[in-house]
Amino acid sequence: MRTNRFMPPVALLGLLVAGPSAATNGMRMTGFGPVQNSMGGVGVGTTLDGATMLSNPAGLTEQDFSLVVGGTWFKPTVNYSAVESQLPPSMTGAVVLQPGTQLNSRRGGSPIPTLAVVYPVGNGLTLGVGAFGVAGMGVDYAQNLYGGGTSTSYLQMRVTPALGYKINDRFSVGLALNAMAAQMKWNVAAGFGQQPHDTSTALGIGATLGAKYVAAKWLTIGAAYETKSYFQDFRFDVPAHNGVNPATFQPVPFAASTDRLSLNQPMSATIGVEIAPIDIVVVGLDVQWINWADTNGPNKPAFSANTSGAMAWDLGWSNQVVYKMGAQVRPMKSLALRAGYNYGKMPLDPNCAFENLAFPAVSEHHFSAGVGYDFNKLTVNAGAMWSPAATLSGANADYPANGGQAIKSYTTSMSQVAFDFGIAYRI
Repeated sequence: MRTNRFMPPVALLGLLVAGPSAATNGMRMTGFGPVQNSMGGVGVGTTLDGATMLSNPAGLTEQDFSLVVGGTWFKPTVNYSAVESQLPPSMTGAVVLQPGTQLNSRRGGSPIPTLAVVYPVGNGLTLGVGAFGVAGMGVDYAQNLYGGGTSTSYLQMRVTPALGYKINDRFSVGLALNAMAAQMKWNVAAGFGQQPHDTSTALGIGATLGAKYVAAKWLTIGAAYETKSYFQDFRFDVPAHNGVNPATFQPVPFAASTDRLSLNQPMSATIGVEIAPIDIVVVGLDVQWINWADTNGPNKPAFSANTSGAMAWDLGWSNQVVYKMGAQVRPMKSLALRAGYNYGKMPLDPNCAFENLAFPAVSEHHFSAGVGYDFNKLTVNAGAMWSPAATLSGANADYPANGGQAIKSYTTSMSQVAFDFGIAYRI
């Protein structure tokens, strides 16, 4: 495994703890921590705990001095099947999945950590710092479309120093620095002469700007802008091997080499509202736009160096609009009951069969619920999320130079469950 000796220790710990989860809204988690997750991921207009430093740092001005520790157990169920197979003449020796056969990914669940500290300095200024698992995806299939196994993994940890400043009783602003570490690996099309690309680590940087405005006693409006996150290239050392030219499907020897892959994370913009019709009820709605096409669009992620004969990626993702809705009711002062719903249309291109099986970001609907209980200075929060099975069907792109298609048609499906638990200690 290749690591960077300058990686922040907290980020390194998070990467070692967190496994490669499958995608939710694209490859991003719906929310951060048990409070946001149990309310559909709302965290821009409605900012109820320290995780707001990641979603809208302006919400820090509403928080007391606190330490938040939590985690999510995330379990996707992913499968795929080939509906009809057809190989180019030059690939007649390859073994393909028989039409109608369904394979299930063998990847298990993943722990995703949450850690945050909030410190009100005074004079309207509040500081915060946190470490969060924010994105991931991956599968582990015994056989792929071309024979051999398919294993992929991407995971990302973020360390976020942040500040919020309350300009007056109605208006607050915030800024967070997003210092990130990500790991990626894949082993695909082994039966097609492709070499494994073992775990590589890359560091990234970005920022989040936020604002909140109290329009009325019952209405608060929030906005957040997350910049594009720029990562180092992932670097993969590939040994000498006999492979296949991906353009001609003909055998060719390759010397030992180093491949470099560029994969950044997208810009996003969110507006949100919080409606509190009575003191014991809070309703939140966020609408988020994620610019996936810029980082995961056609012919991306892209190799900045490819000397091993690795097949080029073409995720072909489009931009995504995500709708997040959540409500909290306090039937008594110490008890909070929460529920939420999250929807984002899958950003995938159905013609990118190979990529969609390797990174199946197909989930769309997410239903969640949770509870919180205050024990004086200590609050315990728990929640659960369920995403029913979503399915994508399509056909792989043509290979006209080789007289056919690598796969005629396919389907891939995913469902998800997640369980959250966390404690918040206030001083």
